[in-house]
Amino acid sequence: MSYLLSPRRLALSQFFIVLYSALAAVLGRGWLTFALILVLIIGLALFQARRSRGPLGAKAKPEEVESGRLLYAEESVRDLQLGDEGLARDFESQSRAILALNAALLVGLVYFVVFWRALDPLYYFFKDNVIDNDIAAHFLAFLTYLEGYFVISTAALFIASRRIGFITMLNMPSSYRVTEKGIVYKGLISTTAIPFPLPEGVEVRLNEKRKFVELVRRDEKAKTVTVLRLYARNPKRLYSLIRRHGLGEKG
Repeated sequence: MSYLLSPRRLALSQFFIVLYSALAAVLGRGWLTFALILVLIIGLALFQARRSRGPLGAKAKPEEVESGRLLYAEESVRDLQLGDEGLARDFESQSRAILALNAALLVGLVYFVVFWRALDPLYYFFKDNVIDNDIAAHFLAFLTYLEGYFVISTAALFIASRRIGFITMLNMPSSYRVTEKGIVYKGLISTTAIPFPLPEGVEVRLNEKRKFVELVRRDEKAKTVTVLRLYARNPKRLYSLIRRHGLGEKG
C-alpha cells in the first residue's frame, strides 16, 4: 500500500477530522479555528520530522557524523547537475506521478468548496432530528462534511496510487560531505545525516558517465523508491569510499 494511504496516515487524518469538528463546533468558523488547526498541523509535522528514520531508513546527528575523518566533499555540484542530459528523463516519470497525485487532491478540493454550503442544512438536520443542542449539532455537521471529504480524497488517492505504482523520491543535494561515520548534506529546511554502516537494503550505484553515485532504498510495503543522488567530480572514488565505509567492502 502506498505510504499516502498507510494506516498511520489514515488514523492521523481521522484524528484531525474529529479535532477540527470539535473546535469548529465550539469556536465557530472563524479565523481563530483555522489558525489553531494550522499551529497544530505545523507542530505535528515538526514532531514527526524529528522522529522520522531518515530518507534511507536511518539517520544520525549531523555533528556526530561530521566529527569523523573527512573522506570526500563537494561544495557545489550545480554545474554537474545542469550538465546531466539524462536528468530531464528522470524527472519526467516523477512529474507524471506528482501530476496524478495532484489531480487526486484536486478532486478533494472541489468537494471541499462545492459542499461547503451544505454545512447549514446538515446542522439543521441534526438539530431537528438527532440532538437538540447547538454545539453537538454543529459538531455532527462538520464531522459529516469532513468525513465526506476524507472518503472522496482517499478514494481518489487510492485510484491514483494504483495507476502510479511505485513512487520515486529523488533527492539531489548541491553540497555534501562524506566522513568515516556517514554522509551529511543540507536540505531546504535542515541538515540530514546518514550514518555508516548504511541500513540493510540500501543499494549503492555508480554512473560514471553522468558523474553521480546513488544510494537507493526500495520499500515494498510503502510502494516508494528513495534515491539519494550525489553528483561528484570523481564519482568512481566516491563510489569506492561509500562501499568501503558504508557497506564494509574492501578494495
